[in-house]
Amino acid sequence: MANKTTWWASGLGIAVVGLAGFAVFRWQQRGGQDFCYHSWREIQPGVLTVGEVEGKAERFCCPACALTTARQNGKPVRVLRLTDFTTHQPLEPKTAFLVRGSEVQLCSHPHPMIAEDNRAVPIHFDRCLPSIVAFGSRDTAEAFRREHGGELLQMADLAPHLTVP
Repeated sequence: MANKTTWWASGLGIAVVGLAGFAVFRWQQRGGQDFCYHSWREIQPGVLTVGEVEGKAERFCCPACALTTARQNGKPVRVLRLTDFTTHQPLEPKTAFLVRGSEVQLCSHPHPMIAEDNRAVPIHFDRCLPSIVAFGSRDTAEAFRREHGGELLQMADLAPHLTVP
């Protein structure tokens, strides 16, 4: 009899923890936070990227995350919309100017990973690096590049991984 009670109590405990986790997840969604499905990072307003993956529109935390998704899936991501880094306004991908590899890394991990012996673990891969930020004007992108480094590109330079409609 005691064994049966223990099983019921364990099952109930697991159900309560699961429901609590789900409730926290839903609460975060309603709290206005926008998370990238691919990286599980919060989407910053100046780098939101919308792309089409296998016929379905998806939100990415940045253009670099969309590029990594395309490389990992082996299928191109069709970029439907970029966001201007300075104005946070939507951009037409065909006319956007991109800076790749600058020192600005909005959605990479802010803290180092720590091993059991309390030493930092070197990160060899981050899906959002090198960073890619978009601008509506060549002059603005060039000024940003001069201040923060990187290379100036356009969407066509990222083909065949990223395509535009």
